[in-house]
Amino acid sequence: MRKIYFLLFIFSFILGFTQTVNLYNPATNMSYPAQQYFCAGNTFNLKVDAVATSTGDYSISSVSGFNVPAATINLPFSNKVGNDHFSNPIAIPFSFDFYGKQYNRLVIGSNGRLLFGSGTDFDNLHTNRYVDKIHSGNDATSTNIKIPNTAYNQIDSNDFTKALNFAQIFFGYTDIGYYNTTHYNKLTYGTITYNGKKGLLINFDQVLERTVLGGYSATITSQVLILEDHKIFIKVTKNSTGKAIIGLQNEAGDHAKWPINSEPTSIYNNGQWSSNGTQTWLFTPNQNLTPQFKWYRNGTLITGATADTLSGFSPNDGDILKVEVTYHDPSGVQIGSAVSDQIKFSELPTPSVSIKSAACSQSVLETPLLSDMTYEWFQVGNPAVISTTNQAAVSVTGSYFVRMRHTSNAACFKDSAPISVNFTNSFPPFNNSPKYICKTDGSTSTTVNLYDYYPANPSQYSVVFEENGVNIPNYTSFPIAANTTRTITVMAQNTAGTCTFTDSFDIVFASLPVNGTAYSPDKTCTVLTSYKAADFKTKFTPSLNVNILFSTDGINYNLTEVNPSVNNPVYVKIQHPNFACETTGRVDFTTYPQVTANTPNPNNPDLVQCASSTQTYNLHALFDNEVNPGNVTVTYHTTPAGAQAGDNSVPNSSAFRSGLGNTVLYIRVVDNATGCAAQNFPTVTLVVYLKPRIVSPNPIILKNCVGNSVFNLTQTVSNLTDAQPPVVPSIQYYSQNGTLLTTAQVANYDSSVLGTRPYIKITYNSTCDDVINFDLQFNPKPASQISQILICNEVTYSLQNFQNAVISNSSQYIFSDVSGNPLPADFDVSVLPKTVQFLMKDKSTGCVSNVETVTFTKGAASVLLANEAYYTLCDSDFDGKTSFDLNSRKTDFTNDPAAVFEYFKDLALTQTIPPVYTNETAFAQTVYLKITRPGFCPALAKINLKANTPTKSSTLLDKYFICYGETLNIDAGPENVSRKWSTGETSPTVNISKEGNYSVELTNSFGCTYTHQFIVSDENQPKIEVVNQTNNSIEVIANGGVKPYRYYFNGVAQSSNVLMNPTAASYTIQVESATGCFGEPKTIYFIKINNAFTPNSDGINDFWSIENLDKMENISVMIVDRYGNKVFETQDKNKVSWDGTSGGHPLSTASYWYTASWFDPVTKKNEQRQGWIMLKNRN
Repeated sequence: MRKIYFLLFIFSFILGFTQTVNLYNPATNMSYPAQQYFCAGNTFNLKVDAVATSTGDYSISSVSGFNVPAATINLPFSNKVGNDHFSNPIAIPFSFDFYGKQYNRLVIGSNGRLLFGSGTDFDNLHTNRYVDKIHSGNDATSTNIKIPNTAYNQIDSNDFTKALNFAQIFFGYTDIGYYNTTHYNKLTYGTITYNGKKGLLINFDQVLERTVLGGYSATITSQVLILEDHKIFIKVTKNSTGKAIIGLQNEAGDHAKWPINSEPTSIYNNGQWSSNGTQTWLFTPNQNLTPQFKWYRNGTLITGATADTLSGFSPNDGDILKVEVTYHDPSGVQIGSAVSDQIKFSELPTPSVSIKSAACSQSVLETPLLSDMTYEWFQVGNPAVISTTNQAAVSVTGSYFVRMRHTSNAACFKDSAPISVNFTNSFPPFNNSPKYICKTDGSTSTTVNLYDYYPANPSQYSVVFEENGVNIPNYTSFPIAANTTRTITVMAQNTAGTCTFTDSFDIVFASLPVNGTAYSPDKTCTVLTSYKAADFKTKFTPSLNVNILFSTDGINYNLTEVNPSVNNPVYVKIQHPNFACETTGRVDFTTYPQVTANTPNPNNPDLVQCASSTQTYNLHALFDNEVNPGNVTVTYHTTPAGAQAGDNSVPNSSAFRSGLGNTVLYIRVVDNATGCAAQNFPTVTLVVYLKPRIVSPNPIILKNCVGNSVFNLTQTVSNLTDAQPPVVPSIQYYSQNGTLLTTAQVANYDSSVLGTRPYIKITYNSTCDDVINFDLQFNPKPASQISQILICNEVTYSLQNFQNAVISNSSQYIFSDVSGNPLPADFDVSVLPKTVQFLMKDKSTGCVSNVETVTFTKGAASVLLANEAYYTLCDSDFDGKTSFDLNSRKTDFTNDPAAVFEYFKDLALTQTIPPVYTNETAFAQTVYLKITRPGFCPALAKINLKANTPTKSSTLLDKYFICYGETLNIDAGPENVSRKWSTGETSPTVNISKEGNYSVELTNSFGCTYTHQFIVSDENQPKIEVVNQTNNSIEVIANGGVKPYRYYFNGVAQSSNVLMNPTAASYTIQVESATGCFGEPKTIYFIKINNAFTPNSDGINDFWSIENLDKMENISVMIVDRYGNKVFETQDKNKVSWDGTSGGHPLSTASYWYTASWFDPVTKKNEQRQGWIMLKNRN
């Protein structure tokens, strides 16, 4: 269809450089048809829709010096748990042209890509429905897919086969892991100005990247900057060789660009690569192409017509106008082939008219039907249009013509020559309008004479009346029921039998109620304030097609609604809507007695309950009789509207659960005899609250001293529970056996009589209460813990020492003599024995001891096994200081386990030290002891401490370096008497041929040991990290050691890391550094794929196969013909040979295409190759 707006073409041109043009009318923007009709004198203005535009492609260049600070705004990810998510859409601060389309929003994928688009799917990408799927092939969970590919638009988890149309920028797109939500804070964006252009910057900073070796063990940092001049900068820093993409892809997924020049072998299209961040890729939109124009009339160039517009073109019948457009780059070079559009101009023909069919009362006129033409039929002298098709039915004698126009040129038309039509017959004129009959006597039926509507004239014609195709038996007495419509067909034929007449008409019989009828509507529960005509019609005339009008005075009937509370009775007029037929009557209104609804007592205590799993109200038992005890139905509702309408009464009102808080119910009362409801709706408020919490201890502990059994149980309710208004709890006290206590008993509760476990009952309401118990306890009297104090050399004994000796925590007690007087500050113990009697009062309980007695007696000195000991240890950190356990030497002095040891730094015993002590004087120190045995005075002793140190080796290093195949001899040195290597040897030296962490334990003549840790490193060895293969090369990527390297393939050295045209089935590869250090060799199998074979059974090259594929794992091979039909497929590595047949039938000579993939167990890589095969068969 050519009639499309030319702007649609421009967009399609930009997107795909389709190189098609269309001619259109610049005044209407509508395309011209392939054939344009015209009238004499018409001229045309034409324009071609070719514009200066871009192909939508990009050029790529490498730039340096791109150093832009990271943006600071966190990317808006809704889901920050796990991997493979999309962000919310971000506004682009300018209109961004990308692959020929304009965008104002983008979405970021967490694996490193930007998506451009619009619509519902685009707006919802941030939800869990959409997955930022990766296709790197870095591990077995994904397959390596290169761009362009629609797989990158298959992200809807509801249907992964559906491809969404989103254009994309890949900036280091790979497997990225997010192990907690803070990792998403490394993804930022912001607006900047770069080289004078506004831009939008997106940053990924040090996020975790999956490597081909497995796991997220590397990091990747990337930036992408889009500018208002539509340029794109991409910079990526990654230190692993994980597979990743830098590139662009259009919405359809069929065009893409990637560095360096979009070569199929480029590592940047999902290959393995690393980058130190010094290189930035710039994607620049290509320059515009400028169109040039040539116009031709019937193949002859129109001189001077070189613009995109041709004005005032005056055509001749049959002229062909053609425009030819070529596109040129800025240097003037034509790009692509010329494109053109053309129009054939045809002069509008004069239509012809014929009589298609003729009858005595009607003829059908016709003109030939032509495409894209419109038609109007006229009677000569009458401007009214009879028909707008290519046919017209006429029944009046006269001349007629048709006017024909073309849809593309409405101002141009041609009229046909007039054609005459003549009608003659003897039938009388007939009016087929409805025939009305009116009766106001309530008649149920009547009869009519059909000849009254079409008269009989036997001398001129015969007449027949039918209903529903059946002849009516009696034309003069045709019966018709009240308020029905009958459709009658009349058929006449002239006496000659040459002409007939047929038409239909309706007979409408309206039978209305008798004048003066009195009408009584149903009784109402309330006095009506509105009564409408529709109410009357529904009640009294539901089946009649009538209009209803009211009057309040019986004279003026002009109301369709009345107020019976003001006007009772009222008068009614019933009238037919289509003709004059009406009757009048009177309407009388009556009402039922009013229903009573009383308000329940708002202070009823049963309104309040505590919340519980069984809490309910029996609403009927509580309130029905109080509201109305009569023959009524009471229902309860949560809203006034529900009570008024009688809708949504509360469920299970006999066991109603109201919920927490205040619940207001509205009560509806309905009289069972009349069905009328009370006009007021009283309320009742149900209060349900959470049971208050007990805030006091439970039980409440009260204490007396032993010997006092009377307690004051009185408590304040606010200290017992957190109850708040409207809750007003009450409390009662009970003895241990459940007897209610009087007020006097509460204040003077005798536990010896009533028990030690009284309790309090707290009542909140009739449905809930709490019990708090008392625990009556008795504090003990203080008592002396000794009866004797030993005196060694003292002549006085201080009161403080006395107090500390007789009871623990003596400061908590008051001491006095038996008369209550304070004890002396010192006791004279020069004369022994000496007895002291005293009392002790507990400050916390007030309890007083019985009279206690303590006697001072003379003590003997403690006897020791020795007064001096020696203690030697090894110090592992070489500073001459170590930790000594002094308690471990107790048995050097006494075997008495009850002896008390105290340790001191000085001989005067003023500086105490702990039992586990680190010497403060390096290598040697003496400490002092005071030893006290039970029943004896203290004795003094000392311990001589000595700290020996291990001896370090003079020959051992912390780090050694080893090359592949070497053995290192490591010497422990002569300083120590014994050695124990981590390898198990005990010799002075050890041979090591493998990198790793090692240690040796060295012991000197003092028995002191230390462990020397050392590393044997292979970091000088070049290590093979990646081996890449093509059909004619093996590439080795190594790292470590000093470059440049030498590469050995099956022992043959070369300086290049690429072996071209390999011939062997397998290769042992080894890399040598510049210092001559060899790395570990790696043996790989070379996968060679031939691209031609001749399955002609001559024994030579009869099969196509892939060499060494049987050494691989997870293989897959598929071959298709040029139409995409599969001809061979296998996943069995032992059956990879193809004999050139499909389904057992030989295939013809042609090119076929293969796709092969496998996992290499040596290189740990998933590989894939694609290519063509030439099958040369004998046919």
